[in-house]
Amino acid sequence: MNINMTNSLYHDISCNPNPKGVFVLSHGMAEHIGRYQWLISKLNDDGYHVIARDHKGHGKNIEYGELPGFFAKKNGWIKVRDDLYDLVDDVKKEYSTIPCFLLAHSMGSWIALSLLNNKLDIDRIILSGSSKVPFLLIYIQLLIIKIEIFRNGPESQSTLIDKMTIRKFNNFFAPNRTPNDWISSDIESVDNYTNDPLCGFIVTNSLWNDVCQCMLKIFKKNYYSSSNFNIPILIISGKNDAANAGSKYAQKLYIFLNKIFKSVQLIILNDTRHEVFTDIQKDISYKHLKEFITK
Repeated sequence: MNINMTNSLYHDISCNPNPKGVFVLSHGMAEHIGRYQWLISKLNDDGYHVIARDHKGHGKNIEYGELPGFFAKKNGWIKVRDDLYDLVDDVKKEYSTIPCFLLAHSMGSWIALSLLNNKLDIDRIILSGSSKVPFLLIYIQLLIIKIEIFRNGPESQSTLIDKMTIRKFNNFFAPNRTPNDWISSDIESVDNYTNDPLCGFIVTNSLWNDVCQCMLKIFKKNYYSSSNFNIPILIISGKNDAANAGSKYAQKLYIFLNKIFKSVQLIILNDTRHEVFTDIQKDISYKHLKEFITK
């Protein structure tokens, strides 16, 4: 990938002189855009430009000296949300004559949804590994996070929260081969993630607090601007996604968004875990993606 090292932007321009469209990617927690090489290559081969940025406290930003898994001392989620909004806005201005798609994964999908309280100039949105977590769980997690912040500070890492979330997800696939079996059924993908120093780290208490505060907002109907109700949305999830309670939370998200937006589609993939575009059946996931953006 061609990387602009000064601002953690990734520009992958297809060889096609007349691109069909442009994709903006929003990655998940404790990973980076480099994890999407297979998907980006497929999109480039099919004539789509891809532009993305590592979120604060992730990817290239860590190599530049930022604290891993930390957004900001104040208003972290707003700053990450605004980064993505500005990127989408800039891309749409630069490529105003072709369709623009936003593909967002896991935590990145919540960042994407948080953009929709104001008018967003985007043609279609794809949410992978996304979910609507029950409010009770969010409040319980938030209470524990507040205690952890009081005890150890916002920039510290909580092994307790990690055990309640990531380690819990991995327990669904015991006996475990790695700490990250839950992300994909593709052994090579899991090993690449496990051996990547920019993946799988424990994020800060502050980031967990930002995520919970965001979910409390985006899971309320009145958060969304009516100017975005016509944007088609695809939710694509693995049937064996432990972070999604076996796709149950993806179904809850579909029911929730379907009451707000005019066109919402849900696809549940059998024998697929959290990362639908790195799993063994990633070609099927990509086929569904292509069908969604071309119909």
